[in-house]
Amino acid sequence: MRILLVAQNYHPFIGGVETHARQIAHEMSKKHHVDIAAGNFLQKKLPTRLAVLGTSLLVPSYPSYQDGPVFVHSLTPKLFDRVRMLPIALRCVPKLCSLAYHSLNRFGYPWYRNVYLPKLRALVQGVDVVHSLAGGYLGWTAQEAAKRAGVPFVCTPFCHPHQWGDGPEDIAYYQKADAVIGLVETDRDYLVSIGVPKEKTHVIGVSPELPERADPEEFRKRHGLEGVPIVLYVGRMMPQKGAKAVFDAAPLVWERFPEARFVFIGPGTVDWFQAADPRIVFLGKVSFQEKADALAACDIFCMPSLSEILPTVYLEAWSYGKPVVGGMAHGLPELVEGNCAGLNVSQKPPEVAEAIIKLLANPELRTRFGENGRQLVCQKYSVAAVTQALLTLYSSLLESRETVAL
Repeated sequence: MRILLVAQNYHPFIGGVETHARQIAHEMSKKHHVDIAAGNFLQKKLPTRLAVLGTSLLVPSYPSYQDGPVFVHSLTPKLFDRVRMLPIALRCVPKLCSLAYHSLNRFGYPWYRNVYLPKLRALVQGVDVVHSLAGGYLGWTAQEAAKRAGVPFVCTPFCHPHQWGDGPEDIAYYQKADAVIGLVETDRDYLVSIGVPKEKTHVIGVSPELPERADPEEFRKRHGLEGVPIVLYVGRMMPQKGAKAVFDAAPLVWERFPEARFVFIGPGTVDWFQAADPRIVFLGKVSFQEKADALAACDIFCMPSLSEILPTVYLEAWSYGKPVVGGMAHGLPELVEGNCAGLNVSQKPPEVAEAIIKLLANPELRTRFGENGRQLVCQKYSVAAVTQALLTLYSSLLESRETVAL
């Protein structure tokens, strides 16, 4: 089978969707021919008002390259491409963009399409299946290229209800796909509720990315955390992720467990860590190995997020048998408490503290939750399991096409 995976961002860009794309591409390539077509590779911070141009006019240039067993086609625009797309800049005009967001979105698309459609049509030639992990302009254009070539088109929306991915143009895009993938059952239910035909929807998750081994003892020794309970947060220092809620819960936990340590890992700098209690350990952005060591060393993983679908960091914590204190984002209670693998809380510090105290006071419950999480990852979210589910879906679409042709 020849497969084209389309991604908005790809390695060396760092993120959950990007990790997923790379994992499945490499795993599929063991038995199939896989190419990547990606729109961006670098994490470039833009002023808020220009962020809407970050996937078109202001994408940093990057060359195509060989990523191990897969070839990565860079779709980043040339200078003349940017000139041709200049009308899209109207999307960032103050006041206009807030008053007519969807109208400007539709207005800008033809200019993007004129540049990107020829590139994608060339890449789709000879391909059996196109699977887009990108939405927006890139996803729409990839879909048109696949349809013109008569190739089955699959999309994974990564939709965040009422935040991103459920506008009228997005819904139309999902409705025209041959298959639409939700990461969990609640994700699929939401897609159906906004108008995606149920028979087109499927549930296939993502996988954690882990090194070959982790060294929890060395992590504890390195940071002076030997013999104390560790509550770990890993994620960006953003309000929706819940970092501040965990920070504010610490003093409440110390009333019962004064020896507990709270370790924070992730990019971003915030004022609260300055002059914080020494039992707060802020490590900032760390290496891939250091993160794994921390996950293996902790007693509880806590990230009460309000904006997730299937957080890979939860899967990573479960892979090391750790209980998760998760948030109340759409689908997370079903994922965490629904699988008896942890507790779900709001971002109110007393609620966060109560969950942490409950787990610190009950080692048997921690072990049970952690083991349930480990089994869940092994059965549904390993790279092999996720990739096989995708390949089975691709094959069924191809068989359906062949049956119709007969």
